[in-house]
Amino acid sequence: MISAVVLAAGASTRMGTQKLLLTFGDEPLIRRAVKQVAAAGFDDVLVVLGSEHEATLAALEGLNIRHAINLAFASGMGSSFRTAVEHLPDSDAAMFALADQPFVTTNEYRTVLDTYREHRTPIVSVRYGEVMAPPHVFERAYFPELAQLQHGARSVLQRHAEHTMVVRLPADLLVDIDTPEDYELAKSRLSPGR
Repeated sequence: MISAVVLAAGASTRMGTQKLLLTFGDEPLIRRAVKQVAAAGFDDVLVVLGSEHEATLAALEGLNIRHAINLAFASGMGSSFRTAVEHLPDSDAAMFALADQPFVTTNEYRTVLDTYREHRTPIVSVRYGEVMAPPHVFERAYFPELAQLQHGARSVLQRHAEHTMVVRLPADLLVDIDTPEDYELAKSRLSPGR
């Protein structure tokens, strides 16, 4: 079983409000992201929530997903990896994605999944131009390492570079929404119907 995990627990301190509830296109940012992942063909989709979890969960109503609550979200992204791993007892591998990358679409998530299925390399990571950023697929053997993280998965990727296949995606897809300026810029890039 290959799961997808959407990490969506952060408090959005730089935004000043829960960014995942901001409207992007015609729906909340978190709903847009989770729908894109859910349409990519994974066997299972787990969303890790934390800050304002009741409101963010309400924004996902009707989607075919599971969720887990990370009450330790303030300690950093590592706590969300731990929460995810605890809720993946039957998964042979999992893709870890972020909820605030609005220009990564179902096509890109499916490309990452298809690359893993076709080549069965233990890790599939993504580069946008020269920048390594999620989503990444890890086989179950790496879950214990992911559960020990304090921050993102870069250290695990660096340690196991020889077991990693890299998927290259266009650099302009790498847009994180962390500040009000990021949000306005991303909205201005959003073409009608996207």
